[in-house]
Amino acid sequence: MTLTLKLSPEGEAALNAQAHARGMSVEEWLLELAKRTRPPVARSLQDELTPEEWVRQFDAWVEDHDRTTPPLSDEAISRESIYPDRF
Repeated sequence: MTLTLKLSPEGEAALNAQAHARGMSVEEWLLELAKRTRPPVARSLQDELTPEEWVRQFDAWVEDHDRTTPPLSDEAISRESIYPDRF
């Protein structure tokens, strides 16, 4: 996509200064700004965290559960009880 911006001389100078301060061209700087302002893509924590931090948070989540909750019976998790209409 190609865009044309009509900027005042002051706006152009400001963009040039910002880009130059970052060692970028104006085009690179505007692309960076566009990336920062687009809606975030749904990602999992596993994609964003180091493996060690992911394990730490997972362990904390596991420890946060009530250990007195009784497990489900074999009947409750049997194929027949999950898919009664297929047998």
